[in-house]
Amino acid sequence: MRLIARGLAAGRLRTLSSGLEHIPAEGPALIVARHYHHLFDGLVFFAAIERRFHIVATSDWARNKRTKLLIETLNNLARWPVVLREDAVVRDSHHPNPLFTSADIRHYQLRALRQSAELLGEHRVVVIFPEGYPNVDPTFTPKTGPDEFLPFKPGFVSIVAAAERRLNTKVPIIPAGIHYNNGNPWIGHLRLGEPVYRDKFSSKELLINFIEMEVKRLSAAMDTQKFT
Repeated sequence: MRLIARGLAAGRLRTLSSGLEHIPAEGPALIVARHYHHLFDGLVFFAAIERRFHIVATSDWARNKRTKLLIETLNNLARWPVVLREDAVVRDSHHPNPLFTSADIRHYQLRALRQSAELLGEHRVVVIFPEGYPNVDPTFTPKTGPDEFLPFKPGFVSIVAAAERRLNTKVPIIPAGIHYNNGNPWIGHLRLGEPVYRDKFSSKELLINFIEMEVKRLSAAMDTQKFT
């Protein structure tokens, strides 16, 4: 996966990062990130993070069985949990995705939750994009502007809660901001914030709101002199 990422980024993307010290050298961590670009966001993480990590991905953008099989096979090999976005599957009643049904959504969500919790239980790093959709996407995104954020979905909190029950210990949630300078190549800025813990918040809603605000803050246009 790293070799593929390097090949895809060559000549197209250069990554600058800060806050990498917030990722523990060992043990579990859930990175909650902005989703801006359907491809480059993943390449930024591969360029910046030395530890092996697993991205929660989606396959509902596939439009034929061959593409769906390829996507899900690669994700299974890399142990990347796969979810379905409900609005992507049923967004157009006149042109529904023939590869998925509404009944598939719950199945994929539960399986991805279980797999993500298992990975954290194995002291691995998991990356999730709780907006669900990037700003830049070749097929579909509900975002209407380059700076728009979608409300964060609550699934990442459920993943952490399930992992903590499995481990009987706290799992750090690390907010991650992403910002790009469009050029040749693009410059991707990854900025990681301090870890946050679920037990510090009195409700799931307060935790989600806090993480969402932190990711937005970390995604603001940044002084490149602060990055390495």
